[in-house]
Amino acid sequence: MTRPRLALMTLLVALVAGSACSTAGTGSSSRNSSVVSAEELQTVATFSVMDALRRIRPAWLRARSNASPPVVVVDGVRMGSVEVLHTLRADQFVEIRHRTGSDATTLYGTGVAGGVIELTTH
Repeated sequence: MTRPRLALMTLLVALVAGSACSTAGTGSSSRNSSVVSAEELQTVATFSVMDALRRIRPAWLRARSNASPPVVVVDGVRMGSVEVLHTLRADQFVEIRHRTGSDATTLYGTGVAGGVIELTTH
């Protein structure tokens, strides 16, 4: 193979690989570490939200070193501690989002230094 052809082939392979990498994050296998999408919730729809999060985002349920555990908020209303997640079914929600303590404090005020688990219903 001649040098120009080899260079062209190398460029094409690099372009194809680059486009595959850039679209990889848009498919169902991509995971935003701060959001559980409706698509992901479908895989655990029969579970309680607590069991679903234990399977797909267990780190959200752990209290940070000096902070309190996360607070649960459903459609903008504070529901209490993470224990309330045992009573909620995953199929009731289209999205679950985790907010860090600093983001949660900005949005919800004091008392959420451990973060917030926000649930959005259908």
